[in-house]
Amino acid sequence: MKRLFFKNQNKWQFIIALIGVVLGLTLMLLAVQLFNKSKDYGEASELLDDNTLVIQKKIGRGAHLGIGKPNFTSLQINQIKARDFVASCSAILSNKFEVLVQIDDPIIPSFNSNIYLQSVESEYLDIPSQKFKWDTSKKVVPIVMPRNFLIMLNTFLSASQLPRLSEDLITNVKMNLLIGKRGQRDVFPATIIGFTNSFSSILAPNEFLNWANRKYSIEKEDMRSQLVVKAKKGSFGLLEKYLEENGFESSSEQLFIERLKSGLSAGIIGVISLAILTLFLSLMLMIQYLQLILTNCTYEISVMLRLGHTVAKIRNVFLSYFSIVFLIMSVISLITFYILSQIIEQKLIASGIILETGVSVYSILALCIVFITFVGAIYYNASLRIRALF
Repeated sequence: MKRLFFKNQNKWQFIIALIGVVLGLTLMLLAVQLFNKSKDYGEASELLDDNTLVIQKKIGRGAHLGIGKPNFTSLQINQIKARDFVASCSAILSNKFEVLVQIDDPIIPSFNSNIYLQSVESEYLDIPSQKFKWDTSKKVVPIVMPRNFLIMLNTFLSASQLPRLSEDLITNVKMNLLIGKRGQRDVFPATIIGFTNSFSSILAPNEFLNWANRKYSIEKEDMRSQLVVKAKKGSFGLLEKYLEENGFESSSEQLFIERLKSGLSAGIIGVISLAILTLFLSLMLMIQYLQLILTNCTYEISVMLRLGHTVAKIRNVFLSYFSIVFLIMSVISLITFYILSQIIEQKLIASGIILETGVSVYSILALCIVFITFVGAIYYNASLRIRALF
């Protein structure tokens, strides 16, 4: 039957459709892959919600003369909150007491260092609330470490010719927070629940820092040198412009990540739209080619139906042919996609953008959806046209 239906057909339209399918599938796979990875970029280490920045005042020459205090006043905070593009703004709480971190674990040398504690309102953090809570009935304090601390610690271990620590391994390290004046320090066991690039200090639960400030404070004035500001959706550019105009600054890495996410998301959505359009036109050409074959083979199909062949049997010939062809095009697209994705990832890594390697599950899922949709369209069109001849 296949030789009868397909051998003497003009296949130029079909070849053009197949080229379009390969291009469309490859674009779609790449776009979905990059969209998913750009969305996830930094989420493992960035605990702040999207469109959220930690800001401080720019340091000028006057700071050395005591001019231009780094602290934010209540008036300045309220002025930022009043902006139309700002969803919320809050001061970052800092410790007002002496605190040391002490690591005494058999897998690494003993470590003692003065540290700086901070806390942020839980609404700004992308951390499960049950993991980052504390009250006076709990002995262990959950903390989030700055990633620079792990880098510094691994540098120290390398210099001592000791094996370096991974993130998973260091979360099991035993450590203590020593709080209070020398000779009168209280010990609080601590456990690391994550790492961040957004903060250069250790993050502790808001409840713990408020309690410790009241009990161990050696300063009366609240230090509000940093704010966490969340922009309304689609208004991140306005927030960035406002910070620049008013002498505020944020981490260049934070800004880079937000720009990357915003720019890539907009660009990739455009590529996905182009891929869908290309695929749609190509699949329409393939369906038209199917209808053309059915029209050209009207006589042959009618004879076969009279000879006792069923509609399902004839339909399955077309269905298997087009399914196999589409499957071959999918494999070619997958190979092309994999090669291109490796090249793109290497370029990004060379530029300092570390993305998770491997093929995204969402790309494969999108390919499966397109395949099922195409098979369904072939099944419907072939059944409808053959039944009309019965």
